[in-house]
Amino acid sequence: MTNSKRIYSKHNPEKDTLPQKVIKPIDGSILQMPNIEDSANTYQKPSKEISPKAFFVIISGGEVREKDYFKIVCKQDKFKRIKIDFIADPTKLSPKGMLSIAQFKKELYQSSQDENPETPDKIFIVSDVDLFMPELIEISPLCAKDELLLIISNSCFEVWLYYAYCSNLPDFSIPKKMATISWEFKKWLPNAIQGGRGINPTKAVFNIQQNIENAKANYKVDANGIPELFSTNMFELAESMLPLIEPELKRMVEDNRIRESEYRNNHKPKQI
Repeated sequence: MTNSKRIYSKHNPEKDTLPQKVIKPIDGSILQMPNIEDSANTYQKPSKEISPKAFFVIISGGEVREKDYFKIVCKQDKFKRIKIDFIADPTKLSPKGMLSIAQFKKELYQSSQDENPETPDKIFIVSDVDLFMPELIEISPLCAKDELLLIISNSCFEVWLYYAYCSNLPDFSIPKKMATISWEFKKWLPNAIQGGRGINPTKAVFNIQQNIENAKANYKVDANGIPELFSTNMFELAESMLPLIEPELKRMVEDNRIRESEYRNNHKPKQI
C-alpha cells in the first residue's frame, strides 16, 4: 500500500465567493487640461459695494430743522458717494457739549483716517449763536486746533434756510429783547418766504447752489470771527458737500418733473 501525504489547505469561503477584480488596460489617450489663460479671461471677481468717497460727521445743536435739512442726503440708496453721521445729543446741545462729542468722534475714527489719508473725514459742529456767544468764542480756537469745522448761524439755523430763497438781508424787525431774536425770527420766517407758503427744510437742499451764493454775499464776521447777525458760514459745509450730491440732486429734480408731467397728463379734464 502506497503511503501518500495528506496536504491540508485552509478553506476560506469569503475569498472564494468574492468577485475577481478586472484590471483594465490603461488607455493611451492623453487627458486634456483646461487652458489656464482662458480660465483667467472668463473669471470675474465678485463685485463689492462701492464705499462712499466722503464721510461727514455733523454734530448739531438743533434737533429738528437741521436734521430735516440733511434728511434727503442721508439716504444711502440715492447718495452713495457720501455718508453722513448726523448727531444731535439732547444732553449736549451747547457748543461745549458738541465740542466734547466732536473730539471723541475724531479720536474714534482716527485709525480709519490713517488708512485713507486721501479722503479725510470731516467733522462739523453746527451751532446757533442764540445765547451761546461766550461759549462759541471759547471753543473757536480749540476747533481750529483739532481741525474741527465750526459752522455758526447768527442768530439761528433758519438764517441759512432763509438764504435758500432770498438774496437780500432779511427785512426783519429786531426785537428789543435780543434774547428773543431767534424765537421771533423763526415765527417771522414762514410768512416771509414764498408768499406765505413757508419753508420746507427737507426740500431746501434742492436750492443748495443758490443758498451758497446768497449766504456768501451777505456774510460778515465780528472782531472775534463770529458771524454777525443774519450771517452764516453754513455755505462752507454746503460747498464741501455739493460736489458729492449735485448730480443726484439734479436727477431727483428731473425725475420729479417727469412724474408731475405724467400726473397732469393723466388727470386732464376730458373734453366733451
